[in-house]
Parts: sequence; C-alpha cells; structure tokens
Amino acid sequence: MWSPSGERRFRPWLGAACLSGGVALVLSGSPPYAQTGAVDIYLSTVATEGIVCPDVAEKLPDVPAAAKAEVDRNLAQLDKQLQEANDRLATSTGQGGPNFIQNAILGPLTDKRAAALDRISIAIGRVAERPTGLDDLATCSLGDSTAPPQEATPSPSDQATPSDQATPPEQTTAPPATGSATPDPDGGQSADPAAQTIVCPNVADKLPDVPAAAKAEVDRNLAQLDKQLQEANDRLATSTGQGGPNFIQNAILGPLTDKRAAALDRISIAIGRVAERPTGLDDLATCSLGDAQNPADAGLSADDFVDIRDVPKAEQPQAGENASTGTYASQCGTNRDGHSNTDNLILAPGMSDGAQLRQDYVGNTSTDAFSTNESLAAADTTCRTSDDRSTYFWPTLRVRGSDDASAAGGDTNNVGTPVQPTSVKLEYRGNLTSEVTAAPRFLRMISGDARAATNGAENARPTFTCTGFTDRLTDKYPICPSGSDLVRVFDMPSCWDGQNLDSADHRTHLVFPDETGACPGGTEAVPQLRMTLTYDDVPASGDVPFAVDGFASEQNDPSTDHAGAIGVMSQRLMNTVVRCVNSGKDC
Repeated sequence: MWSPSGERRFRPWLGAACLSGGVALVLSGSPPYAQTGAVDIYLSTVATEGIVCPDVAEKLPDVPAAAKAEVDRNLAQLDKQLQEANDRLATSTGQGGPNFIQNAILGPLTDKRAAALDRISIAIGRVAERPTGLDDLATCSLGDSTAPPQEATPSPSDQATPSDQATPPEQTTAPPATGSATPDPDGGQSADPAAQTIVCPNVADKLPDVPAAAKAEVDRNLAQLDKQLQEANDRLATSTGQGGPNFIQNAILGPLTDKRAAALDRISIAIGRVAERPTGLDDLATCSLGDAQNPADAGLSADDFVDIRDVPKAEQPQAGENASTGTYASQCGTNRDGHSNTDNLILAPGMSDGAQLRQDYVGNTSTDAFSTNESLAAADTTCRTSDDRSTYFWPTLRVRGSDDASAAGGDTNNVGTPVQPTSVKLEYRGNLTSEVTAAPRFLRMISGDARAATNGAENARPTFTCTGFTDRLTDKYPICPSGSDLVRVFDMPSCWDGQNLDSADHRTHLVFPDETGACPGGTEAVPQLRMTLTYDDVPASGDVPFAVDGFASEQNDPSTDHAGAIGVMSQRLMNTVVRCVNSGKDC
C-alpha cells in the first residue's frame, strides 16, 4: 500500500611508564624542556612531568575469561592514548592560547578514554555484572602541577588575541563545505556564530550491505556518530565568544574527528569479522563548518503535514475462516509519572543516551539502557495487573514554538515542549488466518525505523490518524479538525521464529505477517501488540506545529516514527491473552 504522497511505502496495519596511566611518562627522545617538565601554557610556566591519568587496571573487578581479550585491547588503547597525548604535549610548546592544553590535548584525551572505558564496561557486562564508576577515570591532568587543569571556557579578559597564538602545525582550520559560510581566516568563529553549523560526511549511505551478524554493532556506532555530531553542534551553539582564533578547530572539530575515527574503525571491524572489511571509511571522519539552518527545522516543512480530511479511506484486510479475532487490553496508564530517558534497551543495550532522542514509557518502571531480563522481571509496573511487567516505549512528541530550545534540555534537534498522550491503549490482537500461540517472556519487539529518512521505506511503518477519522491513515503528520485529536498507531510484528528472543538486526526473529495476514513459513503467529496513543493538546495551526523526536540526521521526518516493547508477562497472563484472542473474546 502506498501513501497519498506516492513516495513512501506505507503498510499501516500489517623513563618509566605505567600501563593504564598510573605514572607520568618521561619521554625518551623528547626535547630537553619536555624532559625537565618546563611547559609554556601562556598563563604561567608550569613544572610538570607530563600528563597523568588514573590507573584503570587496578580499579577493575576480576575480569571474566570471555571478556579478557576485549578488556586487554582497551587497556592497551588507554596506554596508547596517553602516550600520544604526552608526545603532543612535548612537541607543542608555544602553540595556542591560555587554554590550548585543555582544549587541544586534555579534552580530546578525556573523550577517547571515556569511549575506551565504556567499551571495557560493556565487554565485562556481557558476561558478568557491569562495573560502575569507570567513567570517573576518564579525566587526566598535568602531573606535578599545583594548579588544576585549565578550564576549557576562559573569561574574555583571559583570552589571547590572534597575534598571541600560533596555529598547531598538525591542525588546519576547517574548510567550508560546498555552499557553506566561510569561516574566519584565522580559523575561529565567524562574526555570527549562529549562522554556522557543523556538517559531517554521511556514513550510512557509504556502507556496503551490512551482514545481519554485524548490524547491531554497526547500528550502535551509527547512533554514536549522530550523538557526537549533536554534541559538537550543541557546543558550537553555546560557545560564542570563547577561545582564540583556533578554538573551534582545537576544542570542537578536532575532538569530533577523533571520536568519529574511533566509531568508524569499530564499524569496519564489526563488518570485517563476518564479511570483507570496508575500506575508505576513515576518509569520513573529518567534519567542517557549513551553512547553518536551525537543525530542528532543516528538512521539516509544511509538506510533511496533511489535512486528515484529504486522506483517502484505508482498505482493511478481511479476516479468514480460521482467524483469531479476540483482543486483550492491558491497562498501563499514560506516562503521567514522567518515566522518560534517551536510552534504547533493544537497539542500543548498555549505551547511555543510545536512542539519541527522548523515549516515553509505560509499564515497567525501571527500563533504561542497562536493564536486564532479571531487573525487568523484578521491577514495579504501571500496569493494572502486576503480572504485566512489560516495557512499552515510543519517541516523545513535542509541540513546536518560536522559542522552544530550552524545553528540549539543550537538544537543538528535538525542540519544543514535550506532550504526553491523554490515552494509551495497549491491545493484543489475533491473526487474520490462524490462531495464535503464546509469545515467550522477554521477547523484543520493534515497529518502524528511526532512520527511515536515510534508510528508505523498507522498515518504515509510520501510522497517524485523528479521532473521528480512524479509517483514514497517513504516513505524514496529520492536521486534525476542531474537536478531533491526534492519534499515533504502532503495530508490532507478530510472526515468531519459535526460538529467539532477539536477533542481530532486532527484526528477523519476529517479523510481520504478509498482506493477507498470514505468517511466513518457519514462523508461528503470536498475539500482535497494537499501541494506540491519543493526544488532545496538539495544535493544528502553523507550518510545523508538532513533531516526534528523532536522530539529528533524520530531521524529525514523520517516516521515522517508531516504537518498541519487551514482553514481561507471567505465563499465566500470557495464557489468558491467548485464550481471549483465540476464542474471539474482548478481554
């Protein structure tokens, strides 16, 4: 089925060095001033033996054998990062302004260490209890200095003038992108920083076909690239007037390149484990200053909205002779308790802020990136029956306004005032051609594609409508007439492979029925979850009155609307659901 626009496929219903940085390095072969510790940082001459970082190895718990290789690789990476930072310190005398060391050396080192420490935590957490507090070990400082590391944000009176600073020889100012605004000749911010944004090469469309076994890891790192770009643009937007002529390059673009290079390397390695390793991805690490638009409005326009009265009625598939036509409704509230976060336990488990957008929840009250089956089973629930501890979640809907950036908590992509649905209907339904069997506990379910604007329509399932017009379904944001409320509908896949609770791509273990309602061969029908969200406080005026949260790269396109769930019902309740559905009852 196709949408009225005819553009997107629409299927609505269906010296001595200490490993890990414990002791400062005395660099052999470095200049005499580096060995004696005299480093000019413009504010004063600070006696130092180099950069020192907290020891990581001694803070780790016993590392399980299954995680040891990965942990050892990242401990070695920490050593390499410290060595490179000390090498940079030894060769950078006289460069930059008063905050050069913090912005160009210590800050990027902290970012790199944080990523390595996160990988160590994840590696251990896959086979044992995930260690906590490792992120506290990311920050390093100048050794033997009585003063703390320089703050990245100087006061105007402390800033050096352009004539006082020299461009680091290994760094260049960011070139303007094609059609972009030209940066200052000195590499700093233009006279109007608000007219700038950071643009990076697209990675997803440069990748080969990603094998299913690598897709989860690739998706996690694509999400990390989005997060890195968003954070860099947030920093750019809030750093007006800071630093010297090379502040943007040293404090924002340079560290961003380092982070992207690490994520791109992880993508290459993940694919290379099961297929030919892609080449040339490292060329996509460098970003630049480009033409700025408001990131929240770029790409989103009145064309993404449609008057629901202009949408044709949708054809509904007919139930067959052996259909299971009953329903079971689970009453779990509307998230008025405010359970929201930016995690995604299904697509980015173990990654804080892995969703890159705000998710709203009902059901299980504990769900975050670090939840486990055990923690979900033990948690409280907003559902009326404690036998349903399932977690149900979806991206936040926001009402747009002229000055809503502050309501987004610093997220310059997802702006506006969050609104909660006035009703959330969670309904388990049958199959159009057969009876259903019990779904297993902890089954992962995903509907839609958060990257549909980039990936295309293959997995996109945006379904919007309005009360009073529920026979009209659209993949655009609907404008509802007076007295009618906005409705979002999410149908979950319901054909289970009979074995797996999840899969590498989070989709192949649980797929959708075909257009007749039948499950593909090798799968069995389980109760289909439909989530229906209704909003009575969404405006119907303005070019862009509202939008759902999304990745920065997707520009809040309506095609990216999606939802997820993890079933945590007791066996007794699941049996009740199956009986209701197969007997044709509404429970």
